[in-house]
Amino acid sequence: MKINFTQVLQDSWNFFRNQKKTMLQLVLILFMTQVLSILLSPSINSPEALVDTNTFDMANIDVIGFLTSFSIAQLATTFLSAWGLLTIHKISQQNYRTLGQTFGATLSRFIGVVILELIVVIPIFLGLFEIGAAVLTKTSPSIISLVAIIVGIWFFIRVNLSTTHYLTSQDSIGQSLQKIWLQGRTQKSALFIYALLVYFVVPTLVFQLTTLSNNMVFILIVSGFASLLNILMLVVTYRFYSLFMKES
Repeated sequence: MKINFTQVLQDSWNFFRNQKKTMLQLVLILFMTQVLSILLSPSINSPEALVDTNTFDMANIDVIGFLTSFSIAQLATTFLSAWGLLTIHKISQQNYRTLGQTFGATLSRFIGVVILELIVVIPIFLGLFEIGAAVLTKTSPSIISLVAIIVGIWFFIRVNLSTTHYLTSQDSIGQSLQKIWLQGRTQKSALFIYALLVYFVVPTLVFQLTTLSNNMVFILIVSGFASLLNILMLVVTYRFYSLFMKES
């Protein structure tokens, strides 16, 4: 039986409405985190970094500060996503605890979550790193970098649910990767549609909205909408994962 994505979206929205208080709390936490990350991030467009209207002076860009801020923001977002997924899991299993209790449970599994996230994206970043190095040295990227990115995207689609499995089970990192890999052997099309929706369609929609205006009030409204959409996508992820694991 194929997974009905229309039904997945409908069920996810119904869950969000039924658990409105908890979901909106997660939305607010994510929104505040995103706003703080924006306010605390060093700008690469500072006057010191500009040589003229078309080029940047790389020497004056606080690369370390930017990368540090970016890494902290990514870790915070990853933790919030894991926290949200575990909370949704507990509610779905009718074993709901307070957000404080699921916070502690998420914290105990967070190192494993980070390791899995790195494993899943490393193949893509190897290709991107090679392309970036080629651009900096003003040489043509090799065909290997393109192959690495394609293989990396395929690998990501196949195993990105391993983080969800790791959080919602007692399996180890290796067991989570193995089970999701084996479970996906006959469900590649469903995994592709899910990844397309969550990792391409939704981010593209949010990006398009952010380009409509530079007004701070509008940016805050879009950030709030993006936070709500991201939490809803966590529900979609869990609902899809539940059906995915039931399929033979």
